[in-house]
Amino acid sequence: MRPLRHILSAVAIALLPLAGYGAEADSLASGTDSSNPIKFGRVTPEVATILKANRAPEVQPVQTPVFNIATANKNFILTIGGQVNVITGFDIGNNLYKQSDAGISFVTSAIPVPATSGHKGDYYINPLNGFVDFQVVGLAGTDNEISGYIKLGTNGINSSVSMQRAYLTYRRFTAGMKLTLFQDAYACQPPTIDPEGPSGCVSTVAYEIGYTSKSYNGFRFAAALDMPSYYNSNGYYRGKDYPEFDDKQVLNDNAEELMPDIPMWVEYSSEGGNRVRLSGIVRRFSYRDLVAGKKRSVMGWGAMISGNLYPSSKFTLYYQAAYGKGIGAYLQDIAGKPISFVPDNENPGKLKASPMMGLNIGVSYNPTKKLQFNAMFSESRIWDVAEYCNALPEGQNYKYALYGAVNCFYNITPYLQTGIEYLWGRRKTWNIGGANDSRIQAQIAFSF
Repeated sequence: MRPLRHILSAVAIALLPLAGYGAEADSLASGTDSSNPIKFGRVTPEVATILKANRAPEVQPVQTPVFNIATANKNFILTIGGQVNVITGFDIGNNLYKQSDAGISFVTSAIPVPATSGHKGDYYINPLNGFVDFQVVGLAGTDNEISGYIKLGTNGINSSVSMQRAYLTYRRFTAGMKLTLFQDAYACQPPTIDPEGPSGCVSTVAYEIGYTSKSYNGFRFAAALDMPSYYNSNGYYRGKDYPEFDDKQVLNDNAEELMPDIPMWVEYSSEGGNRVRLSGIVRRFSYRDLVAGKKRSVMGWGAMISGNLYPSSKFTLYYQAAYGKGIGAYLQDIAGKPISFVPDNENPGKLKASPMMGLNIGVSYNPTKKLQFNAMFSESRIWDVAEYCNALPEGQNYKYALYGAVNCFYNITPYLQTGIEYLWGRRKTWNIGGANDSRIQAQIAFSF
């Protein structure tokens, strides 16, 4: 508890200047300070709209906090919310829960291949998927409306608390730590108990500065600069068997990056809510070719179509198809594996960008306001890395993964939700076969 107490104390100190900013906002409004007091109360629909407008989209919906501290004219708003989520379940066919980079997250790329005899099941109770968030809005309802958002939480594996989101919004600009603009959070998937979600989802948290336009007869556009993250050959040539070429070591050394990743999208939404988005990203990876003794770079790129369809008021369809080269840092299942940029066997000393894709489809059915059913299927796949992957440890050997989920959620009260879910996944490697895992789990989540 001591690290959490230190973090909350730091957050409180960081928010003090914003409280002063709220007082300054009061002075800009009509009336004296006494006529515009600060009050503690429930979040009204008006305040909820302001809060949501200043929050970046999230794949798993984050409930608007129930209580707020605000001035009478709403020029200053402060909220503290969060969730306590206890999940219990069984792994059947493998022991994915015991893998160091999985735990409560159903990470298909971490499914052990082959499944170890005598370790093909596991039972767990996990309360380590909670969070606390803070949001401050100043000059609400004016052209200079500004908001700051901070989210702290655990990762489902251990009790360590870490920063998960930290960004500000102002005049349609967003800057900070958030989901990348390349991701379509509304189309990626229906809600899941599983924090990870589909294997082929374009999803990552990035340090980003971005702009999203207003709607022009249903059309919107956005562009951003992301601080890049790369997962490459870690400096060593592992493709062919020879360690040298022309009496020189065949290595690829790290080099500083001078170019940000550039994601962008354009979207059209109809009056009925149906929408389609076309997204793209351009990125450059720099490295040192020690055979030629020079700095080189290789370009990566990605393209995606995504969106939602609403055949009726009770049904929502989700779809996403992404393809690119060198975009493993943005694909859910491939992120973290050193296979986005790999040695070019035909040109020793050089690297090439690996082709890869991610596909998702899903559906939600809401028969009542309290009850929701969801189903989804996903695939992630990479090509042209067989020789390189076969030289890697088993945990990094990756060809494709499949992911399927069905679940049901019931809102007992506005604060309390329960759910049950079945998950299935398969991971295939290049030379040691594949393996499956199934999971049945249930949750009880309290949001405030």
